[in-house]
Amino acid sequence: MHVQVETYVEKSARVDTSGIDYREAREVGLSDDEVFTLTYFADVENQSLRYLRTLLGMRFAFQPDVAAFLATWSYEEFFHGYELERLMRACGKTISDDRRELKRGSARLNEKLEAVFVPILSRLYEREFPAVYLAFGAIQELTTLRGYESLVRSTKNPALKTLCERIARQERRHFAWYFNRARLMLEDLPRARPLVRRLMKLNWVPVGAGVHEPVDVRRLFQILFYPRENAQALVRGIDSKIGELPGLSKLTLMESFFRRSGLV
Repeated sequence: MHVQVETYVEKSARVDTSGIDYREAREVGLSDDEVFTLTYFADVENQSLRYLRTLLGMRFAFQPDVAAFLATWSYEEFFHGYELERLMRACGKTISDDRRELKRGSARLNEKLEAVFVPILSRLYEREFPAVYLAFGAIQELTTLRGYESLVRSTKNPALKTLCERIARQERRHFAWYFNRARLMLEDLPRARPLVRRLMKLNWVPVGAGVHEPVDVRRLFQILFYPRENAQALVRGIDSKIGELPGLSKLTLMESFFRRSGLV
């Protein structure tokens, strides 16, 4: 097991909620935009098992260091969604018990496409194809991290601020693992670079877009990353960071999405 993963596993835990005052959280309340954002985030966190299921179809997932990370990552992601819903309920918001299943139903088309094409591509490119999922994971984790950081800066609810700070610390480690593992694989396997670049340009969508309508995706980004200067900084920062991966320089996934959506 790699030292980095050993360190990660040692730090892994259910997100800490000690000291969070849920009574104060209810008194301060949540804005409509915050409820929308937290619901969106909870839906994303709760869909992590679908991503994990796809990864488990590859031999790559059973390498000891990878298996160790995925086990701890899925555990932490589950409790991110769980605690966001818990906070909303504490603030008097109703969260449907079957929401996870309803959102899973929204993702079924993606699941069917993955069920057809992922086994084919992962057999044709057995060594290279996992790099696609690592690069996807890196950009999605980085975008999610920036979203939590935005909530920390904007919210007036002390409980939400504390919870998002603690989730962000875990998301930062998630991003670091995906990014560094993708970098190592792309360095070692030059043949993977055009494959990753081509599939990301063809199939990438912003985090949550697989289970949310485009209008909801646009609303989320408007809430979290406006005014326009903030959106532009976000676009440049994320594209620049992902562009550091071998073979992905000048890949402008975020900028292309924002421009198509009229957000920058």
